[in-house]
Amino acid sequence: MTGSPSTVHVSTAGDGYDVLVGRGLLAELGGWCHEAGLNPQRIHVFEDSGVPEKTREVAVGSLGSAAVTRTVLRLDEGSKTIATLERMLVEMAGASLERSDLVVVMGGGILGDVGGLAASLHRRGVRVVQCPTTLLAMVDASVGGKTAVNLHAEISGEGMLLKNAVGAFHQPSLVVADVDALQSLPPRHLRGGLAECIKHAVIAGERGEGLLHLEQLLSAMPTLLAGDPEALVSLVRASVELKAGVVAGDERELATGANAGRRALNLGHTFAHAIEGCGQTRVLVDGHEVHPEHGEAVGLGLIAAAVLAEKLGLGSADLTDAIRRTVASAGLPGRLSSSPSFNTLMAAMRQDKKASGGQLRLVLPTPAGVVMRDDPGNEPLGRAWRALLSAD
Repeated sequence: MTGSPSTVHVSTAGDGYDVLVGRGLLAELGGWCHEAGLNPQRIHVFEDSGVPEKTREVAVGSLGSAAVTRTVLRLDEGSKTIATLERMLVEMAGASLERSDLVVVMGGGILGDVGGLAASLHRRGVRVVQCPTTLLAMVDASVGGKTAVNLHAEISGEGMLLKNAVGAFHQPSLVVADVDALQSLPPRHLRGGLAECIKHAVIAGERGEGLLHLEQLLSAMPTLLAGDPEALVSLVRASVELKAGVVAGDERELATGANAGRRALNLGHTFAHAIEGCGQTRVLVDGHEVHPEHGEAVGLGLIAAAVLAEKLGLGSADLTDAIRRTVASAGLPGRLSSSPSFNTLMAAMRQDKKASGGQLRLVLPTPAGVVMRDDPGNEPLGRAWRALLSAD
């Protein structure tokens, strides 16, 4: 085994689990599973074809004497569907996985979400090890046990993608975050993962330390964008520690009233999911007008949430400016180049899973952290959306 990775323990209603963060971890995946007490007779591996073949082969080769079966997939938001989930369940059944066996998911957050949901459903639940290979998956999707697929639906006469509309809570037994896997990540995907890290720094607020303080994260951005491994290890560990603390306090998102609980992690996402769900939205990325990916939508959502908080007297101009500057420093778009009508965007927002009785529940940033605010009405929301269409 290589040197000890950084270990973050996630406390849950069960026994909890460890998140390992370091370099070269996938090459010894079998050893880490053994140390975690995971010694199944059978293992089924779901692999993202975007992960270099050599990385996948070495990781699978380390799994030891277990009978290993494999499925290679390449998913995007459009194929994060019940049909894909069914295919994965069929593969698991064909591998004769029993409840004492193990699923390993190696790839980005989309594969992790669907693979985790499949593991939760097969024989009413088998153990899963998440091996995230994108920054977004390492700092967000792989930790906390949320699993889901999307639905395609028509809302108010518009075709929309309903993000993570069908899912379950299914905590992993182990998470292995090998930052060396990020070296093959396309720059656009690395930048997208940084949006979730910016979100964590905003949640930490004035209490944030190190890379979870907005100004320090802003200063470190060139080093992070250059792919410095040690800086990435520090960033991933800090983000996982914050998320682990939030999850431990509200594992199944049951906090009520003004207490944000786990909903704090949805900061920016009510706007972001509406942006993703409307096919007409466009941003300028690397000189091309494209539909925004998740991280890009989250960056925009953070800006919109900050503007809304400021207009409601909850945030501050300084915080809004700091968020804008940090999003820009990560190479993420700060505005929409085109979008559908306000009514269409609002219809998409109201599909948010936090909505209650048709009323939006928004997570908004303040200098001290985040607060919950019930539907503030169309006029303030219109200002927030217009801030994403302004050239300023």
